[in-house]
Amino acid sequence: MSDKTVEERVIRVFADFKKVSPEEITMDTTFEELGFDSLDGLNLVFELEEEFDMTIPDDRVQDMKGVRQAVEGIEALLDAKAKGIDVNASAIDEFRRQQEEVKAKKEVASEEAVNEEPA
Repeated sequence: MSDKTVEERVIRVFADFKKVSPEEITMDTTFEELGFDSLDGLNLVFELEEEFDMTIPDDRVQDMKGVRQAVEGIEALLDAKAKGIDVNASAIDEFRRQQEEVKAKKEVASEEAVNEEPA
């Protein structure tokens, strides 16, 4: 898949979503210029995921401020997918690590509370 193909597909998704001509959208068009709010951004991510048959991790979504970031992010995800790399696995691992930290802190706080109770 060539860079142009990804670019064209992303621009088409943006144009269809915003109901404008693809010629009105360039690589430098931002979400702000298109008048997207946070709900539009979320729905647009769903459209891109459907178009490219992938899940876009939350950290990648946060980096997307316009067409260029969307194209570059999708190209990186497609490249990782072609290499057999599961980019979502690292996000899941990070989430689990954070959950374990929260659990450990709660256990420590609970133990400290028990130890401080008067006898």
